[in-house]
Amino acid sequence: MFYYIAWAAIIFFILFIIFLILLKLKIEKFELKIINQFKAKNNTIASIYEITKKYLNKHDEIFKESLYLKKKDFSENSFYSRLNEKLKTYELIHNELNFIFRVCNKHPKLSKDWEYLYIRDLIIEKSTSLGKDIELYKKILKKFNRLLILKDLTIIWILIPIKKEKMI
Repeated sequence: MFYYIAWAAIIFFILFIIFLILLKLKIEKFELKIINQFKAKNNTIASIYEITKKYLNKHDEIFKESLYLKKKDFSENSFYSRLNEKLKTYELIHNELNFIFRVCNKHPKLSKDWEYLYIRDLIIEKSTSLGKDIELYKKILKKFNRLLILKDLTIIWILIPIKKEKMI
């Protein structure tokens, strides 16, 4: 009878570890998806730059910081970069895009330009999608970290060194 309980516990722990490993892989794939969404959103900065060239007076000054941050994001690209490492740059780019939109929305001719309106709506749609994905990412990460606490309370932590993920 004791052997059945022991085998059941061993099988449970093995399945639990497999679940944790698969969940960690899912989190890493989800991070890549979010990073790719950020890149797609950031690639539209060039479109806004070209559209607003003929309308704005101090065009280069308005876009100076956003273009610098876009170059910084491009230089941070590597296959091993995690979302937490890149999120600060993405947050700064988002703030710069908000500033650009505030400036552009004050210009009467630009606010009627269909190309600008299309790109603006596209960026807003991507930002909304990103916000939802980031909230889902945070929930999954929170559950993963709770499961790691359970793992650390057992002897499994010696056998399988899975570390906690940092919250964003």
